[in-house]
Amino acid sequence: MNRIFRLLAFALLYPLFLNAQNIPISEARTQIAGSVVTVSGIATNGDELGKIRYLQDGTAGIAAFPGAGSAPGFEAAVKAGDSIRVTGTLVLFHGLLEISPITDFQVISSNNPLPAPKMVALADISDELEGQLLNIECVNFDAAGGVFSGSGTYNIVDADGTSAKIYIRSGHPLQNTDIPGGPVHLTAILSEFDDFQLLPRYSGDLAPTPCFYFTEKPDQSDIQKNGFTVNWKTNQLSSAKLRFGATPAPVTEVVLPIQTLTHSYTLTGLEPGAIYWVQVEAQHNGETILSEVTPFATRSLSSGEIKVYFNHPVDLSSANGLEPAGQSFDEVLDEILLRIASAEQSIDVALYNNNRIDITNALKQAHIDGVRVRYVASIDASSPALDPPPFFPVIYGNVPALMHNKFMVIDADLSDKCWVMGGSMNWTTGNMTDDFNNVLFIQDQSLARAYELEFEEMWGSDGTLPNAANSRFGAEKRDNTPHKFIIGDIPVESWFSPSDQVTGRISEAIRSADSEALFAMFSFTKDEQANALVEVFDQGAQVRGMIENIGDQGAEFDYLLSQGVNVQHHAISGSLHHKYSIIDADIPGSDPLVVTGSHNWSFSAETANDENTLIIHDAGIATLYRSEFERRWVENTTSTHTPASISVAIMPNPARDRITLNNVAQGTISIRDAAGKEWMSGVLPGNTTAQLDVRAVPAGNYFAVIRTRHGVTTVPFQKIQH
Repeated sequence: MNRIFRLLAFALLYPLFLNAQNIPISEARTQIAGSVVTVSGIATNGDELGKIRYLQDGTAGIAAFPGAGSAPGFEAAVKAGDSIRVTGTLVLFHGLLEISPITDFQVISSNNPLPAPKMVALADISDELEGQLLNIECVNFDAAGGVFSGSGTYNIVDADGTSAKIYIRSGHPLQNTDIPGGPVHLTAILSEFDDFQLLPRYSGDLAPTPCFYFTEKPDQSDIQKNGFTVNWKTNQLSSAKLRFGATPAPVTEVVLPIQTLTHSYTLTGLEPGAIYWVQVEAQHNGETILSEVTPFATRSLSSGEIKVYFNHPVDLSSANGLEPAGQSFDEVLDEILLRIASAEQSIDVALYNNNRIDITNALKQAHIDGVRVRYVASIDASSPALDPPPFFPVIYGNVPALMHNKFMVIDADLSDKCWVMGGSMNWTTGNMTDDFNNVLFIQDQSLARAYELEFEEMWGSDGTLPNAANSRFGAEKRDNTPHKFIIGDIPVESWFSPSDQVTGRISEAIRSADSEALFAMFSFTKDEQANALVEVFDQGAQVRGMIENIGDQGAEFDYLLSQGVNVQHHAISGSLHHKYSIIDADIPGSDPLVVTGSHNWSFSAETANDENTLIIHDAGIATLYRSEFERRWVENTTSTHTPASISVAIMPNPARDRITLNNVAQGTISIRDAAGKEWMSGVLPGNTTAQLDVRAVPAGNYFAVIRTRHGVTTVPFQKIQH
């Protein structure tokens, strides 16, 4: 009898036991891979996507895959609309968080309504939405009018011009059907296979529609201290309401009743150095669309001073009489310490790593003096200067990737005292003294407030103490800062990764080159920037660059070389830690600009890391960065070991038709002019003597750039008329 009672009691308590273990899907998504979780939700797909099932509760979505070791019968039992409970192990499969193997499952009920798809734009796609059913308006296929002929990805673009991919598996209901020839409302589950993929389930997920949409989203022009102009376009004649305000929930409304395709409205009477949020509501034939709430900044009352520092000497002979604010480690350090000591109200620091006790002590002293000090550090990096923990608060972030920022914001609320520090330098002795870096100090309140917004998104609050529950890092962050500024009289763009599609902004800047594109990169693995450099090179621009890590997976070094681009491996002591590009510094009338910040040209910088990037449209600053580049370029080609242990000699010099190189080891040779253009190249067999026919090279001054396993050397020579 007691045994029967115990069995009955267990049977009655078993559902309660399961419920006690059940956690929200959003909580499960915060667990580390390898954790065993139990979640419940509504399945949003059946076998049209194969064995995998996606389920949602009210908090999030997740994938469940019956891999090896799973309880049998999962894929046969679970259909769309089933309420299910699943227990299994969390794994990451090509970026997709899924439960596999599934050790236990239960179908609780069937034929439930599916969760309402979330209305999003393609630009909103993030890890936070992974596993959920989404709806995207006005999607067009690149291959419109074709056929879903096989399994694979198909490119789509939405009304905002953002692109993405859908995936059709083998045996999918859409396989061998027509690709829609016009716009559709897309319903799909967000998945991932090294990059995001949208998974429609059947033909009803591609619903044809006559779309009403913004052909150009609200943007900003004519930025003044007391206002700016907002511009947007729609694909149909429309009236509009413009809402604006000093918070992300704008309430002041302007009615614009005139029906037009091209819209513009100038806001006046605003405060200088402030951020305003704007939203447009457009109406056409009873249909209403809303733009995103977008922040814009006015010009500030600040001085607009931009101080450029390098931690190693530059080539002043190519600087047109300009000089950086500093070109040594000591000068950079002194400026950092001065800015900290001068702070009156607040200091916000976001730094990847820090072993500098002197800088940390300066922050501690500022905290003692009553300045609010807040610090965001990377959980993945070493910051021994923060150990033991300082008295000011510190939050460590970005568990799956890197909090890779290197910025500091000082006194954002004081127009004449505020400063933003940016650039590529970490606060470590090696990075500051040995490696090659650039640092900017910018006195502008509008930019300071934008960087403060970005900081507080990671901090999780606008207060003194962080709020870990609200803090967002990496792919969880949103595009929620202004991007256009007038600092002094200089147009400046500010972009943060991974929310702001920074790779596209950098590629666009490169494609603006008319005459010259230079770059110095620690890591370069992204195709988009490489393709942009090749494009401007093919159009006649002179392109030169240096890369430190040419062995990174997916490195673009060999590809650029194969396309004729004059790119070099930075081979001398000290890492080339820069992440900058210089466009048209030699033509002041051609919008010279500099791209710089913490963002390497890599997949992780674009999609996962916390990064910051500035694009500065100014001839003088571009010239200063070019002087830094030229000094590094010359050092890289002349300061390494020669290919033999003794000097390489070219004879005759000047040369008419052939040159003989003596004392050369096995390697390669490239003949380039003073601008870096390659005229010919060849292989050195390693016989200590080599001959080259240079009759096809025009008369002029040249360099023979010789690479062997020993290093790189450059030998000048003159070619005279044959």
